[in-house]
Amino acid sequence: MSPIVAMKSYGFEWFTTFGLSPRQAADRFVRQGVDWVAVQNLLDPLPGSAVDQGPPGAGYDDGRVRDALRDRGLRIFEATAVFFRPGVLGERPDLRPVGANGRPMEQFGWYVGLCPSSEAYLAERCALMEEVVSRYRPDGVFLSFIRFPGFWELWLPETRRDEIAEYCFCDRCTSRFEAETGQRLPGGPVEARAAVLQHELRAEWTRWKCGLIASVVAELGAAARRAEPDVEVMINGVALGRGDYRNAVMEVLGQDLVALSSQAEHFELMFYHQIQRRDPGPWIREMVTEARSRTSRTLLACLQGSPAYLEPIYAAGRRRPTIAIEEFTSALLAVADSPADGVMVYHWKDFLEDEAIGGGRMTAALRAFKDGTLGR
Repeated sequence: MSPIVAMKSYGFEWFTTFGLSPRQAADRFVRQGVDWVAVQNLLDPLPGSAVDQGPPGAGYDDGRVRDALRDRGLRIFEATAVFFRPGVLGERPDLRPVGANGRPMEQFGWYVGLCPSSEAYLAERCALMEEVVSRYRPDGVFLSFIRFPGFWELWLPETRRDEIAEYCFCDRCTSRFEAETGQRLPGGPVEARAAVLQHELRAEWTRWKCGLIASVVAELGAAARRAEPDVEVMINGVALGRGDYRNAVMEVLGQDLVALSSQAEHFELMFYHQIQRRDPGPWIREMVTEARSRTSRTLLACLQGSPAYLEPIYAAGRRRPTIAIEEFTSALLAVADSPADGVMVYHWKDFLEDEAIGGGRMTAALRAFKDGTLGR
């Protein structure tokens, strides 16, 4: 069986810049070897992040796009940003995460997360999820930012665990922890409760955080299936293991592949090697192998197609300003040599630009990966 090839198509440059019609876009995906497409919709638009995801303007129609993709046999996953909605914080200050130092989380660059323990917010997201699936009838939903707050893109090889801020220690989170675990925390300032949670009750706190995120996935999945019983769930995951930053993916972000495997059919792990300054080959093989030991669900290794975080605010990261085609090919070869079920690429604009001005070498590599001829 050939590997799955998935593409994140969050932006609308294919329509606004490259002038493709929905039919032409679908045909281009097929020619590139793409099987699955993660898209954003105008009912639940994705907030802007490191990549422009602004609205497409007049003449664009969500329905026509999905009809064209479906007609060409492409599987469609509607993307939603669960705990990344900077625009809501002005009206909903209770959603601003609180750090172990008692201070509220401030935006850095484009990112600021949301507290994940609000049942009212989750109810709103579930209602919207049901509406999205009812309107667009996708094959699946793609849950991005499905974690406790954390700007993991800034976790570099030299980063120490004590430099990674942990959230959320707000009254709602700590009260729910007490009620749902039977543990009792000290009164007084946030710092006192956080100290106990990060030390004496570290294991219990981590289990509770991971359980909370898994329960959110369960509720969102149930909402999606109320509209479309066969819809599948894909989770946006961080490509780090238990040995990275003292298991920060579980302890800080609350993502546990074992717990999540009962709630989702597919996982996408973000191997953004230029952003995190990693050697893609060994990193992909090691992390996919570790992930496979913890889940039998679909695993897609998501590769970075173009450099990012080059703005002055991120200068301390010393990231390289380019990603050579040889690096991209090496990453694809590593995926092929790993237990992954396929690859996902972020994002489609890179392929359209490469075909327009770069000779289409990225597309050629992706097709060779799909056909099993890469590196031969």
